[in-house]
Amino acid sequence: MATRLSNSTPWGRFVFILLSALSAVAAVAAYLSGDLWITQSLQRFNDPYFYWLMVAVSWPGYQGRQLIVALCVAALLLRFRRRIEAACVLISLGSGWLLANVIKLIFARPRPSPDLVEVHLPHSTWSFPSGHVVSYVAFYGFLFYLVCSLTRPSALRSALLALLGAMIGLVGLSRVYLGAHWASDALAGYCFGLLWLALMIHLYWRLKSRPISGGGN
Repeated sequence: MATRLSNSTPWGRFVFILLSALSAVAAVAAYLSGDLWITQSLQRFNDPYFYWLMVAVSWPGYQGRQLIVALCVAALLLRFRRRIEAACVLISLGSGWLLANVIKLIFARPRPSPDLVEVHLPHSTWSFPSGHVVSYVAFYGFLFYLVCSLTRPSALRSALLALLGAMIGLVGLSRVYLGAHWASDALAGYCFGLLWLALMIHLYWRLKSRPISGGGN
């Protein structure tokens, strides 16, 4: 099904081809020369405000922090009787996390070494793809979609979309800047995350199209 979905649109085919290329490289190389150049170039920019912005963007993705955010969002959706949306929010986060970690075990690519780049925090898991990026695209991307679909234009809606878009757009940069991943890991994370987000949106509409007994959505 993932293959059918990835080939259904031009962007889907492009993402699938790019992901295949990145996966092939990750299977045989710990990193690319371009990966090293990108990280070292980024880390030469040592503005403290930028550093703490990168730390702040990555912070919610560690340990159980995203789960707390997801539970709060799900509780809010349930408050407005959006049961399917609440369930899909939790599924998007859990399945995105599981997807990233299964793929990490398959490729077993080492993390950037402190001998090569500055590493903000040591990690015990593998590097390819970036779990932060996969889960942010799957989770915050699905929230972005819900905000677009369920709310009317307003200042609050615009602020939420800007925040969610910034989290998704900056997380890849933050993971590279902090020395947690190579650029190819982050790019693969965006590819995996986009394909998974498309599947989640498809699942959401399949569930929405089914009649639900007892009211609700």
